[in-house]
Amino acid sequence: MNDYDKQKQNNEQKYLETLSKADPELYLIKMALIETGLNPMILPKIIRSISNLIIGSGYGKVQIFMQARTITQIKGEESVQVDEKASVE
Repeated sequence: MNDYDKQKQNNEQKYLETLSKADPELYLIKMALIETGLNPMILPKIIRSISNLIIGSGYGKVQIFMQARTITQIKGEESVQVDEKASVE
């Protein structure tokens, strides 16, 4: 390992240590991204889909569609909570 790689690794370790103290929740997300190799650019889209459901009715689902290891859609589908019998007796 050359000096540049050593310095880079040292800087990354210091960054993660600082992040774990400054923002533990963000640190957990960062560690999950590192461990899984997941593309971080998809997370804001998932978060926005969930937020849109919260702003709307507060009910629904978020679906993630994938083909050949490529995410093709993130679809938030809102629904209405109904606790009614289907038929009137």
